[in-house]
Amino acid sequence: MAVLKQISTQTIFAGGVKDAVHAAHIAKQAEVAADDYELIFDEQEIQALRRTQYSQESDYLFFDYMAAVTEFGETSPEAVAAKDAWLAKRNAIKETYAKPE
Repeated sequence: MAVLKQISTQTIFAGGVKDAVHAAHIAKQAEVAADDYELIFDEQEIQALRRTQYSQESDYLFFDYMAAVTEFGETSPEAVAAKDAWLAKRNAIKETYAKPE
């Protein structure tokens, strides 16, 4: 889980936050502006969430890509499209669950 920290006051105003969507919902309920909070996970938690999202949302795209490479060749339009779809989803997950700085 994560906590929400209000930037302007430097106070933590919520805990037990699951993800960015949940954070936005809680911040709205707490009447904290969208640009006035940060979602803070610990690194192990971020890795676990990222792995879960990869399994649910991008692993099958990787398998589609590998199947297209095997069937049509690595530079085929089918393989290139499958690779682009997989990498786009993968990068979206990385953005959502970025490593703490």
